[in-house]
Amino acid sequence: MAKKRKKDKKEEEEYEFTPPEFDEQEFLQKEIKDTKTAILTIGYAIVFGIIAGGLAAIDKALVAPGILIGLAGIVSLRYFYKLMNFDISHFTRRSWVGTIGSFFMTFLAIWVLMINVPFMDLATPSVDKVVVWVDDGSALHGLEYKFVQTRGVYDWVVMNNDTWTPVIHATSTTTVNITARVADNGHLSLVEVAIGSQTSSFWPMTAQGTLKARYQYQFAGNTPDHLVVGQGLLFYIHAQDRAGNSITFYPLTTIPVVA
Repeated sequence: MAKKRKKDKKEEEEYEFTPPEFDEQEFLQKEIKDTKTAILTIGYAIVFGIIAGGLAAIDKALVAPGILIGLAGIVSLRYFYKLMNFDISHFTRRSWVGTIGSFFMTFLAIWVLMINVPFMDLATPSVDKVVVWVDDGSALHGLEYKFVQTRGVYDWVVMNNDTWTPVIHATSTTTVNITARVADNGHLSLVEVAIGSQTSSFWPMTAQGTLKARYQYQFAGNTPDHLVVGQGLLFYIHAQDRAGNSITFYPLTTIPVVA
């Protein structure tokens, strides 16, 4: 038994690993095929991405169906390779998964790029951080329109821990300044406000100092048709970008107006 173990140990010590022979030509051919596959797939995906983005530029309703164009491209890949006289006989299931993944990610990148600035602008402007400043002749008070957690609603909240009772006096000594942050992913062409109702005249809002994202409209408390005693201050901020996308903001609650 001891001699057998000694013999087995000697055989193990004498074992020498021999690496498989490296076929350089086969390796290069595979690399060339993989590179050609990647180039064809990416180029084909770019074409479909441009088509989907172009259709969206013609009609915004075709933005969402653009994904169907990408799926059609995936289905047609096999026929595209044949049309290009590209041999896909060596493709395995793993090869197809990688190829389809490359196509879809490239298509998605081009499509998203095409439906955004500077090619397209589908996003509407945003209006938030709405604050009304009231100067009653003796002090300046701020009211911010924000969500009140304890009540679960949006309402006007007095700023800076001010104990002021929020009312606006419709007198010549009162100054009201409606401000808001208005932004867009492109370029704004119009920011205006109507007082009382959307059928009232709209007045242009101007950039507030160097803060171009904030706009304001200031008026005196006795400005005709702006403040009506007993009705409360209600206003509508309308913003539009150069692409024609627009939004109209208005608070759900009014600020009391008294004489």
